[in-house]
Amino acid sequence: MFKIPLFSGKSLGFERDMATFSVKYGNLPNFFCKGIVDTGCPFTIISESSIKRTRIPYNSKPSKYNVQLGNINMDLIELGICEINFRNENGEIKKFEQEIYVGIPKVKGYLSQELPSFIGKDFLNNHSLSIINKKEGNNCLMGDD
Repeated sequence: MFKIPLFSGKSLGFERDMATFSVKYGNLPNFFCKGIVDTGCPFTIISESSIKRTRIPYNSKPSKYNVQLGNINMDLIELGICEINFRNENGEIKKFEQEIYVGIPKVKGYLSQELPSFIGKDFLNNHSLSIINKKEGNNCLMGDD
């Protein structure tokens, strides 16, 4: 058994369980993200603001899906299978292979806040991970080695 600690953070107006992780795409260096752990989100999505800090050529790829986050339409661009790395409660790196999308908001004008990244239900299901909620607030993702 391993546990990946979650932290509570405010995103989209509410307190949410979040995780910090790094993503490895091809032979480019890892980049760090923080994302909402969301069992209602069917995809694992990296925000456009996070991916803009990298050299990943996401703009040249076609949109695979169009989804709605609240009242904001987003195109999802498929990055393909990437390596996602989390640090477990003992400080060890846990590596996972996962299909990742980039969320590109389709809005005219200005967004008052950047859209978050999401660790979605697909990731939790593919790797048999469960969200464990504790009264003390030390929530975590738990899985078998």
